[in-house]
Amino acid sequence: MTAVLLAGAGIAVGTITAGAAAADTPSPSGATSATAATAPDPDLMAEAQEVLDERAAEVAEIEITDAMRAAAVIDLTGAGAALTIDADDAAFDLRPDDSTITVERTAEVEDDTVVTLTADLLFEFGEAALTDAAQAAVADLAATIPQDAAVLVTGHTDSVGEEDFNLTLSQQRAQAVADVLAAARPDLGLTVEGHGEAEPVADNEVDGVDNPAGRALNRRVEVTYPTG
Repeated sequence: MTAVLLAGAGIAVGTITAGAAAADTPSPSGATSATAATAPDPDLMAEAQEVLDERAAEVAEIEITDAMRAAAVIDLTGAGAALTIDADDAAFDLRPDDSTITVERTAEVEDDTVVTLTADLLFEFGEAALTDAAQAAVADLAATIPQDAAVLVTGHTDSVGEEDFNLTLSQQRAQAVADVLAAARPDLGLTVEGHGEAEPVADNEVDGVDNPAGRALNRRVEVTYPTG
């Protein structure tokens, strides 16, 4: 018996020959017939190859239209394509050692040096305790401040949450930074202030839509001291 299976582009070809009954060729053990497999029929193989060639030709003749391309593209530019990542349930950690966001930025403002510390890399979400890495970074900053300098440490938040909570949080975060500075540099004269969400450096919203990048810039602690 010969069996040929053609399924889509996949084709299986095989030939099976059933042996004669045991009565025609007795076996030493008295068992019934045996079966033997023979090589594939060359004609069937040629037929199968012909089918494959036809399918390949059909695929080559398909014209890809603009409508087909459009249907295969996911548009990530529209307003509905925005992806929001909340700090309290994000799947990744922001760490100073491997983040593309720097822990601090330094600017000269008139006669003062203003060092802006990125709160997301200093504190856990909604917390005021410095991480171990953040404490080390603030201690390194302390070494760059001139001797006996008067230092102003101010905390700031974004506009998410209650205003009173943000004000308290900003004060606590500024104090946490000041505590590390004081421990590393007892000679410094420190003043600590919390401003909550009152002094943003970027828009928390743009055209009524949440602006996560701007809010991240607003979550900060600033260290200001006279330029040496």
